[in-house]
Amino acid sequence: MPDIAEKRVADADIQLISRMIHEWNSGDVEALLAVFDPEVEVRPALSAFLASMVYREHHGVRSWYAETNEPWAELQAEPQRFIDAGERTVVVIALHARVPGGRVDVGAEIAHVVTIRDGRIVTLDGYDDADAALAAVGLAQ
Repeated sequence: MPDIAEKRVADADIQLISRMIHEWNSGDVEALLAVFDPEVEVRPALSAFLASMVYREHHGVRSWYAETNEPWAELQAEPQRFIDAGERTVVVIALHARVPGGRVDVGAEIAHVVTIRDGRIVTLDGYDDADAALAAVGLAQ
């Protein structure tokens, strides 16, 4: 089994994924769409909260963004670490959310397995925890 500490994620991939998270946090959906290939497929983490399981193409990314953010007064994502998985990158993300009308804060950690081609994200598979994402790409800690 490969040692995940030995591999380094390409700077361009880190920059693109970081840009995606930044645009997600900013709420600029048009800028968010620019990081995704027009034929992208997204399988989100936290799928129990979402009506759909797979979001396709740019219109799907719009729906994913809207459905994910709808129940929260505030939702922010913060990348914690990037792990090379060959042709894919695992990004572990801390989520910070606030419920509407209150001061209740919610925190969670999720992970995305991201495939990038020609400078755009072509697939994003979400997992409710980092271990599941690492297992999906054949890595274990």
